[in-house]
Amino acid sequence: MKPPFSPDALDKIKSTLSTPQKVTLIGHTSPDGDALGCTLAFSNLLRQMGHDTWVLYPTSFGASLGIMSGAKESIIARDTPDEAAHAIAASSVIICMDFNDSKRLGALEQEVLDSQAFKILIDHHLHPEDFTDVTISYPSVSSSCLLLYHLIDALGWMDHLTLEAAECIYIGMMTDTGNFSYNSEDPSIYTTISALLERGIHKDELSDKISRSYTIDKIRLSAHLLDNNLTILPEYKTAIITMSMAEKNKFDYQVGDTEGLVNEPLAAKDIEFSIFLHEMSKYTKISLRSKGDFPVNEFAKKFFNGGGHKNASGAEVFDSLSGTLRLVKSAVKLMHP
Repeated sequence: MKPPFSPDALDKIKSTLSTPQKVTLIGHTSPDGDALGCTLAFSNLLRQMGHDTWVLYPTSFGASLGIMSGAKESIIARDTPDEAAHAIAASSVIICMDFNDSKRLGALEQEVLDSQAFKILIDHHLHPEDFTDVTISYPSVSSSCLLLYHLIDALGWMDHLTLEAAECIYIGMMTDTGNFSYNSEDPSIYTTISALLERGIHKDELSDKISRSYTIDKIRLSAHLLDNNLTILPEYKTAIITMSMAEKNKFDYQVGDTEGLVNEPLAAKDIEFSIFLHEMSKYTKISLRSKGDFPVNEFAKKFFNGGGHKNASGAEVFDSLSGTLRLVKSAVKLMHP
C-alpha cells in the first residue's frame, strides 16, 4: 500500500529542491543495506536533477554492500572527519535517511543539529524524533528504500530514476526483509520489484553478489559462534549468540561479517526469539529477531531503551559482554512471566 504522503510535506520538498542545492544525505551508524540503498539511490537521483551531493555515514559498512553505485565514494566520518565536517557545513540541505533519532548519528549528531541547512527525514522506524524541518515517516513500510521509491513517485521524479539507483533500492528492500522472508506481505513490495525489473535490474545477480561474497574467515567465524556460543532457553523458545572482541580478532572480523547471523536460530521450529550480543570496545550491541507475534521492539524498548520493528530490532548497552548477557537472560524471563 502506498503511503498517504502529506501534500504540504511534498510541496516543501519540491520547493526546497526546485533549484540546484548542495545536499548531504546521511545514514545511521553501522549502516546496513537499507541505509546505504536509500542514501545512494536518492543521491544518484538528485544528481540527475542538477544538485551537488555528498553521501555520509558515521561509521563504515560491510564489504558486500560496496557493490552499490556510489558506495566507494561515500564519506566515512570516523575515517575522514574533516571531509565529513566540510560536507555538513557546506550543505544547504541535509537529508537524514533510515533512522528516527539524531542519536543514531553518533559523533555527527551535534554537527547536524547545529547546521542551519534545511533538514528532511525519510524513515520507516517507529516514533521519529522531531529534529528536522520535514518528516517523512511511515513505520508500516517494510524498508526506507521502498518508502523512497513511493516518495519519488509521489514527487513526480520517476524520470530521474536510473538503473544504478534502482539497483540500490532493490538491495535495500531485499536486505531489510531478510530476502523478503519477514515484514514482507505488503503487495506494493512486489509491484515495486516488478517496476525495478522493468528498469533493467537483475535481481538474482544482485542477490548473489550480496549473499555469496563472503570471506572464508567470515564463514569460519559464523560456524564457530553457532557451534560454541549458542545458548538455547527452551522454556522461552529463545536462542542467544554471543561474540567477544577476542573472537573478532581471532577470525579477522570485518564490518558486516555477522550480518544476518541473528536470523539463523529462527530456522529451528522451536525457536521464536533470537538474540545476538556483539561486544564492541565500549559497549555491547544487541540485535533482536523474532518470528510470529513476539514483539522484539517492545522487548528492546522496555529493557534496553532500544527500538525497531516488531520482528527486527536492536539496542546498545554500556556494559561488558558477560554483564549484558546476564541482563538479557533476566529480561527474557521477565518478558515471559
